[in-house]
Amino acid sequence: MLEVRNLVKRFGHRVAVDGVSFSVAPGEIFGLLGPNGAGKSTTIHLIAGLLRPDAGEVLVDGREFRRDPTSARRQMGVVPQEIALYPTLSALENLRFWGAMYGLRGRELAARCQEVLEIVGLTDRQKDRVETYSGGMKRRLNIAVALLHRPRLLILDEPTVGIDPQSRSHILETVRRLSEAGMAVLYTSHYMEEVEALCRRGGIRGDGRGIS
Repeated sequence: MLEVRNLVKRFGHRVAVDGVSFSVAPGEIFGLLGPNGAGKSTTIHLIAGLLRPDAGEVLVDGREFRRDPTSARRQMGVVPQEIALYPTLSALENLRFWGAMYGLRGRELAARCQEVLEIVGLTDRQKDRVETYSGGMKRRLNIAVALLHRPRLLILDEPTVGIDPQSRSHILETVRRLSEAGMAVLYTSHYMEEVEALCRRGGIRGDGRGIS
């Protein structure tokens, strides 16, 4: 589903990503482990097309990203490390807004909002403003937004940073269920225990160099 080949990204004289290669198959959770500053987020930005690589290529479902970026983006849901939500809106209002951005309308949008709320366990709190949510609930809603358009590839950038153990367990279980349903998942973290619990395969990032 995802193939990354020898990605390189430089910022001036600093090499942030140096020859990264890996693949993620449907139904697989691939873990990208490393400390802060190791280039994990930069790698995700390259895969999602938010940054242009200096060398290398990204293939989504066998097609090179840069040749058909619109099609590639339709197949991936990206969960950023930052909370990408409007705090004064309710969870449901946030989902309706982002769903409309994905091109969902009417009954399809309404049904899909309820489906993703159930997936992340926020159905009972859907009418509450996001500003009243705990950090863990916000991160769960962040995931729900990325699932609205039924992506085949889910990319999560440090989805459990700064949250309580109960919310962390809920997110990990959600990721497992999505994988079991056939979704390809790229999961980045600096928590080794999470990667060990979720992933059969993974890579370690140290100084931005290729996966080991």
